[in-house]
Amino acid sequence: MSKNLLALDIGTQSVRAAVVTSDGEILGIGQIAHDVDSPHPNWAQQRPDDWWDETCRAIGKVLAETGVAPDSIAAVCSCGQMHGMVGIDEQGAVTTEWAQLWCDKRCQTQCEEIRKTRDEAQLAQVTANPVVPSWTALKILWFKENQPDVYDRARWFLVPKDFINYRLSGVAATDPSEASGSYLWDWKTDTYSPELADVVGVDLGRFAPVYPSHAVIGAVTDEAARHTGIPAGTPVVVGGGDFPVSMLGFGIVGEGLASDVTGTSTLFAMHSAKPLIHPAVFNLRHVVAGWIPFKLLDTGGLSVRWCKDLISSARDEELSFDAMIEMAAAVPEGSDGLVFYPYMLGERRLDNASARGAFMGVTLNHKAGHFARAAMEGVALAAGMDLRLFRSLGVEVDRVLCVGGGTRNGLWNQIKANVFGMPLELSDEPEAGIKGAAILAAAGVGLIDDPATTARERRVSAGKTVPPQSEGVQRYQEVLDEYSRIYDHLLGFWQAE
Repeated sequence: MSKNLLALDIGTQSVRAAVVTSDGEILGIGQIAHDVDSPHPNWAQQRPDDWWDETCRAIGKVLAETGVAPDSIAAVCSCGQMHGMVGIDEQGAVTTEWAQLWCDKRCQTQCEEIRKTRDEAQLAQVTANPVVPSWTALKILWFKENQPDVYDRARWFLVPKDFINYRLSGVAATDPSEASGSYLWDWKTDTYSPELADVVGVDLGRFAPVYPSHAVIGAVTDEAARHTGIPAGTPVVVGGGDFPVSMLGFGIVGEGLASDVTGTSTLFAMHSAKPLIHPAVFNLRHVVAGWIPFKLLDTGGLSVRWCKDLISSARDEELSFDAMIEMAAAVPEGSDGLVFYPYMLGERRLDNASARGAFMGVTLNHKAGHFARAAMEGVALAAGMDLRLFRSLGVEVDRVLCVGGGTRNGLWNQIKANVFGMPLELSDEPEAGIKGAAILAAAGVGLIDDPATTARERRVSAGKTVPPQSEGVQRYQEVLDEYSRIYDHLLGFWQAE
C-alpha cells in the first residue's frame, strides 16, 4: 500500500488537515475556521481545547472526502501559528483557558521592565533577538505575574502545534524553530539558557524538551485514535512553526536565496548559517540546519489596497487593481520625487513601533498615478532597505523568490526586481506550510533522506523570472538612498500613545 502523510496546520484563522503523498502531492484538505477573541486592546486569544476539537473534525473531514484509508498514513506532522502559550497540568488538562496568540501584546509591560533593568544589546548577543511581546517566555511571565494560579498549575507550556502533538501522542516536546522564539534560546550553544530564564524570571523546567523538527516524538495513542480516526501507533513527528515550515515548503533552503512574501503584509526573509544580530532584525531557527533572519512589514499589500480605495473614494467609483496598475505604469520610476513611507500600522522595530504612514516630497505636479506608483515603490523600497541591511551584516543574496498575492501585479514585480537589482523568481505555491510539514513527516519515518534536499528538488516556480532592467536598477538605487535618508530621519519620530 502506498504511504501517505497527514499534515496539520494549526493556524490563526483555521485548523487544516491535509493528506499528502510521499512525493508531495496534496490529495485533499479539510478545514475548520475559527475566530480570534480580543476582549481588550492589544489582546488576541483563542481556546486551545477548540483547536483540538477542530483538529479532530478536520482530520475526519479530509479522510472522508479523499477516501484515503487511515492505515495508509505513515506519519502525522504539524505546523502552526507560532508563539502562543498553552499551559497543561500533569494530567494534560489545559490550565490556560485562553491562550495568548503570536500577535497578543499584553506583555508589553514585562518587556519594558526587562529593558529597564538589563542591557538589551548584551542579551541580543545570546538570544539573537530584541525584547518584544511576541516571544513565548514573555507571555508566560505575564501569566506568572497576572494569573499565578495558571502558572503554578502548569506542568508544561506548549505552543499550538506542540499542544496538538501532546493530545495526539501524550508527549511534551518542541522543536528548534519554536524554541528559538522563546527568548530563552542561546544561539551559540543551540540550547535553552538557564541564565536567560533567570533574566526573564520563568521556570525553564516548564518548557518542553527540544527535538529536531523531523524527529518522531511518539505515536498516536488509543484515545487520540478514537477521536481522530488515525490508527493508534502512527508515528507523530514534532514539526515546526508555520513560518519556518512554509519556508521549507517554498524551498527557501541554502545560502543566497531570499524570499519576498507579499499578501496583506510583506515578509522579507532568507536562510543563513547563523543569525543576523541587529536591533531591526528578528531571527528564528529554521526547521533544517541554520537560521531565518527576517523583517516584517505589516502593511505590504495592504498599503497598495488602501491607496486603491483612497483613489476610488476621490473618484466616487470603484477603481480596479488593473486600472490602478495602468495608472501607475504611466508614471516615471521614482514617481517624480514622491516617496511613500509604508509603516501604516507601525513597525516591529521597537524604536519605530508607533510609526505612521506618510507621503514625502509632494508637489503641485503630483497626480493620482504618482500616489499609486509611490505606494508600490514604498513597499519595494522597504524590502530593498532590508536587503541592504542583510548584506551589510555579511549575507550574500543573488536571487529573490517572490510568493503570495503580490506576484499577480506585473508592474510591482518589475519595480521589486529593479530595487533589488537581481532577478525575481515568481512562485505560485499556495500550500507551502502543508507541503513543508509533509516533507518533515516523510523525513521522520525514512521516506526521504534529507528534508532540505527534498525541498530544493520540489521547489515550485510559476516558470517566470523577472530580470532587473539596468536603467531601472540605477534609478532605484538613487531612490533607495533617498528613502533610507527619510527613514533615518523619521526613526522614532512617532511616540507611543
